[in-house]
Amino acid sequence: MRPLHAGAARVKLDPPVGLAMIGYGNRVGPATGVHDDLAANALVLEDGGAKVAIAGVDVLAIGIRIADDIRERVAADTGIPADSILICATHTHSAPAFNIFATPRAAAIPAAGRDLGWERALPGKIASAIIQAHERLEPAMLRAASARFTFGINRRLMRPDRQIQLAANRSGPADAEVIALGAYRPDGSPVAFLMNYPCHGVVLCEDNLLYSRDWPGFAMDEIESAAGSGAGPRPISIFLQGATGNIDPRSRGNFDVAEKYGRAMGRGAFDALEHAPPIGYAGIGEVKIAARKIPLRLKLKDLGADLAIARDCAAQTQASLDNHRGGDGYQLKRLRDHHAQSLSALSALEALEEQNRRDRRVDMARRELATALTVITIGNLAIVGVPGELFVELGLAIKANPYFDQTFVVGYCNDLIGYIPTRAAYAEGGYEVDTARIAAGSGETIVDTALSALAAMRA
Repeated sequence: MRPLHAGAARVKLDPPVGLAMIGYGNRVGPATGVHDDLAANALVLEDGGAKVAIAGVDVLAIGIRIADDIRERVAADTGIPADSILICATHTHSAPAFNIFATPRAAAIPAAGRDLGWERALPGKIASAIIQAHERLEPAMLRAASARFTFGINRRLMRPDRQIQLAANRSGPADAEVIALGAYRPDGSPVAFLMNYPCHGVVLCEDNLLYSRDWPGFAMDEIESAAGSGAGPRPISIFLQGATGNIDPRSRGNFDVAEKYGRAMGRGAFDALEHAPPIGYAGIGEVKIAARKIPLRLKLKDLGADLAIARDCAAQTQASLDNHRGGDGYQLKRLRDHHAQSLSALSALEALEEQNRRDRRVDMARRELATALTVITIGNLAIVGVPGELFVELGLAIKANPYFDQTFVVGYCNDLIGYIPTRAAYAEGGYEVDTARIAAGSGETIVDTALSALAAMRA
């Protein structure tokens, strides 16, 4: 078997200042500048017979049509099979707004707060990072390690009235482990680092108007700078967001907070890798690489009963307004508020149903959504690419598999199907459940599918 080879590259995304920003519905304005550069960071690995590529992109999310476009471009240029390529969003909420589900056509009408030319160029920039990484393949060895890191905290807090609110739940499940992979030249200088940890990129809040990678950016900066300025070029670091559907930072607010915790993670990952044994080139044993794409068909939530209730509520509150004869005082304001709440609830449900009708992945007759997992194995390490926002309990279940020493569970990978809660969470409700498109049990189906794939790939 040919010795392992690795190559890495970074391509800046360079969104124009002045675009609308994504991630918060109540953002206070468009982007006014750049705090730190958004980029596509890529690693390509080759074992002599198989090649895989992993890209981390500093955007909120990337839908399947754009991801497939990128993967097809890369496959045509490099020969890396499209099913062996992971396009993973870091899920920063300080990135520009764009259509994450489709690249605008040349004849598309410009939209306020967006730059359609930049959006059309985006897939090419991401593909270019992977293509450049492939061009830089060189002999390498690997190290894999994990370190304790407890920045993420569960964000589903149950109130006394049994309602779930988005607030820190210090007794709720979270993940306390960052997993890292390093690729090194024979002289020991690093080519690239992968880091995987679940925590939303939301240290920076609605008042931030600067493009930024949020706290993962500081983690990437720290691990690169910790490697020093020895032989070879500066290494490329890639952050792979984890099962972060119900996990937020335990501290939020500004860049100081983002830097403090991001650098702590980067340093912890670097130190753990320094003490890990090498594998591959001039190391211990050989590294075999493999990849599989596993199709998924997930049931959609049944919205029929909820829509009927919401329509009845809207009709009732409208009737109360129509029948009001008590003047323009507080009672009128109260009735208007009631009706506005009814219309808001109805609108949210109708939007979900319309999204299903317009989605090419959805079979409305069967009420199923088609997507896929992508699983890559690198020796005794596995990467499970999940197409959405997986709850941390589900991610921990995949990580606990007995087949691989370390398992990266990567969210926002090659598609975006929205939140993927646990079955138990559906009974509790809350924001993630209310906005989820898939039915209860879908998350457990994903876990079972991932575990079956890992078992088969270990055999």
